[in-house]
Amino acid sequence: MKMASGLWKFKPDRSPGTSLLRPGAADWFRVFAVGMVGAFHIWQQSWIGWGKLDFLVRTGGAFVDGMILLSAFCLYLPYAHDWVAKKPFRGCKGFYRRRAVRILPGYYLATLIPALLAASRGVDKNFWLDVAGHLLLVPTALPQSYVHSQINGALWTVGVLVLFYLLFPLLSRCFYVKPMVSVCVLCAGQLGYTLWMLPKTDLAYSMGFNQLPAMLGVLALGFAAALLVAVWGQTKAGHKAFLLLGVAGILGAGAVLWQIAHGAEMQHAQLIWRMPLSTCFGAVLVGFSLAVLAPAPGFVRWLSAISYGFYLWHQWLAVQLKYHWRIPAWQGDTPPNQLGDRLWMEQYQWLTWAVCLGAAVVCYYAVERPFAGWIKSRKGQKLPGGACQGQKTVV
Repeated sequence: MKMASGLWKFKPDRSPGTSLLRPGAADWFRVFAVGMVGAFHIWQQSWIGWGKLDFLVRTGGAFVDGMILLSAFCLYLPYAHDWVAKKPFRGCKGFYRRRAVRILPGYYLATLIPALLAASRGVDKNFWLDVAGHLLLVPTALPQSYVHSQINGALWTVGVLVLFYLLFPLLSRCFYVKPMVSVCVLCAGQLGYTLWMLPKTDLAYSMGFNQLPAMLGVLALGFAAALLVAVWGQTKAGHKAFLLLGVAGILGAGAVLWQIAHGAEMQHAQLIWRMPLSTCFGAVLVGFSLAVLAPAPGFVRWLSAISYGFYLWHQWLAVQLKYHWRIPAWQGDTPPNQLGDRLWMEQYQWLTWAVCLGAAVVCYYAVERPFAGWIKSRKGQKLPGGACQGQKTVV
């Protein structure tokens, strides 16, 4: 009861303190977005639907767009508050180091272990290209390390984010000087790339529709959402208006996901509806960041902290459990879900969730935190983080 009352406690003071520099909505959003991507990949293996909400799990992969938007939102939020306060641009000193400390230990572990197990089943030229693409942080550059990866199919998202991180110092400065122009340029870039991609088919389309140019507008909306939180956070606008904005974003996202799920070709529909969906995601972030000023409950913040490890491991573990380790046990050549074995499907689904969460906990406490602590002890600096409470855990 105390946790619930704290969550929905409204405060009239909207000065950019911990509530607006570290919005609890970011933790809630991250947990839900990563969870939906996990639900999608586990559903692909279990075939257990969600009844009338089946369209949500079938389109769970689209929440990767929300994760990318959230990364832009969290990274730019401190700059947005500085912009509102008319402070000089703070620069990006140490940005690359902080991002590397945050993402690389877990990423390379999630590359190394799957690569070793894949190598035990035999290696060829495609395997080494797969390894090279992942080690160089460009998994989306080659079919062997992206759509045909033998290592870890979820790591492509990190590759896209790395490219964004490389551009962040430039993008953040551009937004600081000309926010509206920057939004228009990035959105136009995504629109042009989308129009170029849509006629493509088969491998050419699969390789292209999730590349960074297809996400430029999504990044722009993340920056814009951060700026709106900073600007509107200074006003006296009522909480109800912001709450309505967040609820409208949820309803709008649901409507867009329904359209994607019922599209003739889901991947093409995802690209077509990417900007409307991201706009709804942005409305959710802005609305609830300004309406619910209390921080997220401790359990949600903890889930947010381990979400990066969960994302890194969930898809690979789901496939390993089913096909290579055959846990829960099954015999023959046809997986039990294709035979309608409901008991096995249920057991597999819950076991996979448990194993993936366990892997996330191990990754966080045995790899991510110790490595960050080691860097802190060597540099005498704070642990890598950012504006949002869960920024140090963002993918």
